[in-house]
Amino acid sequence: LILKDLWGSVMINISENSKAEELIPIAKAVHILVNRLPVAMRSKNNPGVRLEKGEVVDTNYEGYVLKVAIERGETIRATPITGPYAGLPVIVTPIKDGDKVLGAIGVVDITAGIFEDVLTIARRPELYKFLPEDVFPK
Repeated sequence: LILKDLWGSVMINISENSKAEELIPIAKAVHILVNRLPVAMRSKNNPGVRLEKGEVVDTNYEGYVLKVAIERGETIRATPITGPYAGLPVIVTPIKDGDKVLGAIGVVDITAGIFEDVLTIARRPELYKFLPEDVFPK
């Protein structure tokens, strides 16, 4: 997966062989987007990176659930029983280029799914146009 700027210059290149250091810019961006919840990211063939509290805390992270998402090619919601996030629910999704899985990225859902519950409770009509039907059925 190659991200280019408006002039066609390569800005970020992610492959199944990307090293942790190459994944940090995207992992940091997601970390900030999710209000600094713990984020982990890896490529298919190399260990990745973990971020917590705005800092990179590991650049050799294997991540069992990340590996499962890569193997299956689908989003995984699970609660690991070992590792730094044991006992905490995580959401991990594969990074794909077409059908080819390049890696995975995940977030520790310290809210334990509360955001999904809030959407269900709120049922705010103005949200309909922004959310997919399977997340917020009418």
